[in-house]
Amino acid sequence: MTTTYFTILMKQLEQMQIEVASASETEVGANSVKPRESVFDCNRFLYIRSGRGRLWALGREMELIPGTLCILLSGTPHRIAVDPGDVLNIQWCHFHASYGDRDIYRTLSLPMTVLVDNKSAVSSLFDKLIRELNQDRITSRLRIKAMMLELVSLYLEELPRGIGRIHPTQELQKIDTVLQYIDEHLADNVTVEELARQVYLHPNYFIVFFKAMMGYSPIQYVNHRRMEIAKTLLLQPDCNVSDVAARVGMQIYYFSRMFKAHTGLTPSRYRKQALGVAAAGTDMDTETDADGGMG
Repeated sequence: MTTTYFTILMKQLEQMQIEVASASETEVGANSVKPRESVFDCNRFLYIRSGRGRLWALGREMELIPGTLCILLSGTPHRIAVDPGDVLNIQWCHFHASYGDRDIYRTLSLPMTVLVDNKSAVSSLFDKLIRELNQDRITSRLRIKAMMLELVSLYLEELPRGIGRIHPTQELQKIDTVLQYIDEHLADNVTVEELARQVYLHPNYFIVFFKAMMGYSPIQYVNHRRMEIAKTLLLQPDCNVSDVAARVGMQIYYFSRMFKAHTGLTPSRYRKQALGVAAAGTDMDTETDADGGMG
């Protein structure tokens, strides 16, 4: 289930469009905290640089300590309290993102807070983000988007182990069943009707459900998986192009054409290039070891 969880999450994030509205650094003392809950129309990233406090959201209380990274989806009522005599130094950004289906993040039950290991990296990223927002360069939007994707990556790297395995939702169980079936039947003629039968859904509804979860239509995903598996198989010396095509359920001509559209290379060229890079890497490792031995 954990693999399915991250597969869904990555597919959604790959297609995410993101725009930062504002970012700054704020000091919050016990006397400056609003007693009522706040609700924002934008998503929020909060990073606790120093100080201690509490976050209340969706009926839960979470501790805020240095290194805490919070993500609050738009429309989430929340309240922050600061420990008596303390001051919270918070780096933050407000952003809008197109998720395709915003409810997917409720389904995945992403935690609102994580404790990051590399505190200096996160703090530095916020510093750069704040500075770039005050620039008026033609490349600023691209730089800001890159920083936000890096921030999202740092957040994801701190997700607890086993997430998605405990109390999986009905939606996750269904998509897990379908993804396993696809991987086990890539050599077969996989149809939408057959996939829908695995989870007892009407084909028309299944297509909508699958695309909301995965960001692809069922057949697009099947072909994508075939290409990903083919890339792995092409690196095996005992698999020629015909073998690979057969193992992913495609005629060799159609397979070669789709593979080139997917990678920009023919299967033979991809194999030659990938194995050449691997061999070059092995040679470099050998040379390094030899140099070290002569030290």
